[in-house]
Amino acid sequence: MKKFILLLMMAAHAHAGWFGPSKEEQEIKQCRQELKEQRQQTGGWEIAAGVMAIGAVVLFTVGTALGSTIRREVRHD
Repeated sequence: MKKFILLLMMAAHAHAGWFGPSKEEQEIKQCRQELKEQRQQTGGWEIAAGVMAIGAVVLFTVGTALGSTIRREVRHD
């Protein structure tokens, strides 16, 4: 029984075509390769955008704190 189940599991992964990969499989492989290349190209832009966003948040926070401090000092004088 175990051998039969193992045979069924192996048969599910077997290629059913007689003449090699079909046109659809080749197109899928090509699309996957294109997506992989696009992800590698956009990886640098994502990092740069993330760093700029974090920098903007830090500058906004520092500017707000400085503005609040200066405003308090001006009111007390």
